[in-house]
Amino acid sequence: MSGRKIVVTGATFPDVVADRLLAGGFEIETVAADLNEEGVIKALQGAWGYVLGGSERMSKHSWDSLPDLAVVSFLGTGYESFIELPVTPSRTQFTYTPHANAVAVAEFAIGQMLDCVRGLTRRIVGVQNGVWNEDATPSLIGARLGIAGMGHIGKEVARMANAAFGMDVYYWNRTRRPALDKLPYESVPTLLDLCEAVDVVVVAFAHEPGQNDGAIGAAELVALGADGFLVNATRAELVDPVALREALENGSIAGASMDGYYIEPTPGPDEDPHGLLRLVPEKLLVTPHCAYLSNQAIRRMADMATENILSVARDEVPPYLIER
Repeated sequence: MSGRKIVVTGATFPDVVADRLLAGGFEIETVAADLNEEGVIKALQGAWGYVLGGSERMSKHSWDSLPDLAVVSFLGTGYESFIELPVTPSRTQFTYTPHANAVAVAEFAIGQMLDCVRGLTRRIVGVQNGVWNEDATPSLIGARLGIAGMGHIGKEVARMANAAFGMDVYYWNRTRRPALDKLPYESVPTLLDLCEAVDVVVVAFAHEPGQNDGAIGAAELVALGADGFLVNATRAELVDPVALREALENGSIAGASMDGYYIEPTPGPDEDPHGLLRLVPEKLLVTPHCAYLSNQAIRRMADMATENILSVARDEVPPYLIER
């Protein structure tokens, strides 16, 4: 294994885990988290392994330029928004770290809800600007919560919200699963029905590029209503940006929050082609794709990525292989 180089993007790989790889004779090189595809390909020249912990997107053709690459491990679950798998057979094994950060993302979604509904950030910014706002707000206590996507993250959000605030939980899931019928929540048949039934919608289903872009559109936002709030705990692309801007500007919904944006890193408000960033923080909250970044989740993802890498080095099937 000596001399095999592993390139890690981002700054989310703990030293204590990296030491396991260093002790095995691997070389580790950490590069910037916001490289474009060309920059990543350049950084990966001669690399044996690649841990994707940054915000880069890799197309299906990028792997043709990386003949030495034996293993890729994506830090997270929703790899589809960041990695296009090659269309032809490849010697590279593609792996991920499924559900390692689900609790961290759910926890963050609860924070997004609190901030959005109770107005924490906009009041803090107001105080900074000399504005003292004592207006009353809605509450999460006893409110109706809609979960769009009842996977690991959605179920955790539902559990936390129900336990902490006594929220009545409704949910929509893309596929019917018998296990969901056993949950103490109410199922609805469509996204539109979900938005009509609740006060707050948390979007928690996976983004599939080119398949479900704009799944939350104008009709869903109108159904959510002028007193409703939207929290996007997954990729921004699931919400139609034009419909969201119009809904926020004309008061069709009360507010929205998203972790991540359509362009990452975000441009300045005046350069934003979607016109949404100028609505921050009064009507929209945007955080920099950081919901998964708890110390515990980072450690779990790094441990799983390391197991993937070591398994490939031993000519074994990695435990978290992306099924194709």
